[in-house]
Amino acid sequence: MSGYKTEQEEFWTGQFGDDYTNRNQGSQLIASNTALFASIIARTRQVKSILELGANRGLDLLALRSLLPAVELSAIEINPKAVKELESINNLKIYQQSILDFSVDYQRDLVLSKGLLIHIAPEMLPRAYQV
Repeated sequence: MSGYKTEQEEFWTGQFGDDYTNRNQGSQLIASNTALFASIIARTRQVKSILELGANRGLDLLALRSLLPAVELSAIEINPKAVKELESINNLKIYQQSILDFSVDYQRDLVLSKGLLIHIAPEMLPRAYQV
């Protein structure tokens, strides 16, 4: 392993992570994410900042931005190809790293992870939950 704590981190930074990024795109995914997040946001109050753990190419963040145009968005993403895609999202703070290495720099109103935690080594879940 090249500097990562787990095999999963190495796996997601390589070809598998690139292939995942290539497969997961399109307006239909953004539309379904928008519907999901609309029902979630309707149950919140004054969400002004959001951090997504494992954002991949940013489809969740694009959906959230359509619902909350003025929201401050941040993303943690380990895969370099996905980070390049994230760079096309305006006013997005990107942390290119593992969530296992992330130190919270300031509090957000909403922190989310959708599909990431199933890819974390079980013994590292307590660390991931601390983020």
